[in-house]
Amino acid sequence: MRNITCLALVALAAACGSSATSSPDAAGPGPDTKQVQPCDRAVALCAKLEACAPFLLAAAYGDVTGCTDRLLKVCTAQSQSDGSGMTPANILACEAALATATCNDVFANNVSGCVFHGTYADGATCGDSSQCASGFCSHGGILCGVCTAKGAAGAACPSGSNDECQTGLVCSSGNVCVAPAAVGAACDDTTAPCLIGSFCTSAKTCALTVPVGQECPGFYINLGDGTLCLGKSTAASPQLAAKFGTAGKGEICGLAPGNGLPATLCAPGSVAACTQTADGILLFNIPTKGLCAALRDDGYTCTASSACMAGAQCIAGTCQIPSGRYCM
Repeated sequence: MRNITCLALVALAAACGSSATSSPDAAGPGPDTKQVQPCDRAVALCAKLEACAPFLLAAAYGDVTGCTDRLLKVCTAQSQSDGSGMTPANILACEAALATATCNDVFANNVSGCVFHGTYADGATCGDSSQCASGFCSHGGILCGVCTAKGAAGAACPSGSNDECQTGLVCSSGNVCVAPAAVGAACDDTTAPCLIGSFCTSAKTCALTVPVGQECPGFYINLGDGTLCLGKSTAASPQLAAKFGTAGKGEICGLAPGNGLPATLCAPGSVAACTQTADGILLFNIPTKGLCAALRDDGYTCTASSACMAGAQCIAGTCQIPSGRYCM
């Protein structure tokens, strides 16, 4: 299934994750970095995610410790790639940028200090995005990708990831790079999507989501705090905001799993682990009915429908952390 966390998790984890990117001038004057172990700064990324989107943190990593351990592995692998812009100075600059960024900056792919640029020109073979001068390595499910320019407004983003779009743009549900809409602004899920924590109303205006137990103002899924509404509450059909349930390996998951169960995702681990069953359909890229599958660890065989650990992808039939070491 398409990565449903692209509006938040990828935007944040990219700084030390599977599509990290940073600019050489982002570091600026700062502390002596000769003794810095830069990937230890993964804890700053995870703390930001916990503050902005605790549900996403739990869904993708379990907790801050799991997030830190996982991003440490990803960062360690990618910072050693040939031509990588993921240098100690730039990672420190990203940490500083996150400290001052708002949650909406993170959700809107607008933390420019965490966009690392490597030395590889467009068209060069790459293993991860930190190697590319553009800040993006287009993989398309193969081991080695190609350095590609990030998309401007209106450009296609086939993978559904914000990493394909320029800073300040997000990849919409229509797989197009667009500027997100603020609360109160006009919206459209394809051309002007609302950020996490808000939704596009029937009047096509972004409005804030509501806490658990309050009347639903419309249909939405809030991946920041794990709440959802399955429709607008009316006198004839009252609807209250609910919280996602969680399920383990082999258990039922989905937006409408049946048997009186609430909307349920697989955790801790990955929302992608909810594998659609024959009697389910996809809504917002989440199955209405599915079963929780085990996450595949790094190095294990996988298929396009398999769920690899966070930061890894199914590349050439194996769950792997994208890295330039495979594409020398």
